[in-house]
Amino acid sequence: MSWGEIRTISFVTLFLLVLAVVLFLFLNVQATKAIASPVQYELHQPPAIILFIGDGMGEAQREAGSWFSVGQDGQLNMETLPVSGWSITSNISGTITDSAAAATAMATGEKTLNGRISVDISGISLPTILEQAQEQGWSTGLVSNVQITHATPAAFASHEINRTNTITIAEQILDHKVNVLLAGGEDDWFPETETGCYPNPGHRIDGRNLIAEAIAGGYTYICEGEDLAILDFENETQVLGLFADDGMLRPYTPTLTMMTTVAIEILSRDPDGFFLMVEGGQIDWAAHMNDGGNVITDVLGIDSAIAQALDYASINPNTLIIVTGDHETGGMSADLVSSGQPDEDGPFLMPDGTPFYINWTTIYHTGVDVPVMAFGPKSEFLIGTYENTHIYEVMRRFLGWQVNLPLIHR
Repeated sequence: MSWGEIRTISFVTLFLLVLAVVLFLFLNVQATKAIASPVQYELHQPPAIILFIGDGMGEAQREAGSWFSVGQDGQLNMETLPVSGWSITSNISGTITDSAAAATAMATGEKTLNGRISVDISGISLPTILEQAQEQGWSTGLVSNVQITHATPAAFASHEINRTNTITIAEQILDHKVNVLLAGGEDDWFPETETGCYPNPGHRIDGRNLIAEAIAGGYTYICEGEDLAILDFENETQVLGLFADDGMLRPYTPTLTMMTTVAIEILSRDPDGFFLMVEGGQIDWAAHMNDGGNVITDVLGIDSAIAQALDYASINPNTLIIVTGDHETGGMSADLVSSGQPDEDGPFLMPDGTPFYINWTTIYHTGVDVPVMAFGPKSEFLIGTYENTHIYEVMRRFLGWQVNLPLIHR
């Protein structure tokens, strides 16, 4: 064999070796990308945080709603969210929380005393996730089927040492210029000498008509459910809708689903992004009454609203959806076998006819951990068991803040 032939063979061998190495590295990089990024979020899309809070909704409340609606083998919309964890709900004293302290923890990342609305134990105001979203130019919204001044929505847009000071809370919510406010509770906005769309006179002793002030400040005000459907979504930027004297009456008109749909429709037009908190507030009220039927109805009500958020996120994946409770109410359990207790609720029937029963241990709040379900960017930080303040930290990280996330307990 000549030296020329040997050089030719050596060159071909070297070329093939180099080609093999390059091909190996290329395929390895592609495989690594596929493993590291199973979902590619469209981060150029406007970001959004949609937080659902089922007031009083623990694991048993969710389970009863699921059994009634889809049976033991089905899933509610909230149960389809790919990330799940558990929230520890105790207040700063380590005792059973109320809705004010629990909402403050999720809104501000700080635990406080029962009865306090986004202030610490010294009464100093704590910045909320809604306020921080506004600082970044996001639109914001609060939706509930209880009063807009009730503890949970109040914690995102007011600071008050006593949750019962709803007159002051209403003023602060108005001053916060939240873009969309849909709930009950018109009486905190009217003076004692006036009635609004509903029969009872207002609660205000200062003579102020906050509805008139809101309209003068640029809000579109509505008080009938059907008015929601005829809003000019393309041009509305500030909407105040109050649909009851106090908490909304059953059957809710408009529904939580309708209010959520309208809120997303309006807020999502902001190219900078939006924050929306939706509360199913009367799960708690029904559980305080040990009323299993209404607990189920209201769990399914918030679950239907969650479906609207999932529809939005399906085409806007730069959306963080979080679903949780602020605490559990009633010491509720859902059971396949009757306890025989005189205060037992049921039987309720699953879609296949299987009966189940609801039992209670108290008419008050309990200290059990509550489930958390989530979808979207940063939702992976909600796996595990953690203090309820961790929910705020995850939302704040989604806002772009670099924070050291709290310890995951287990």
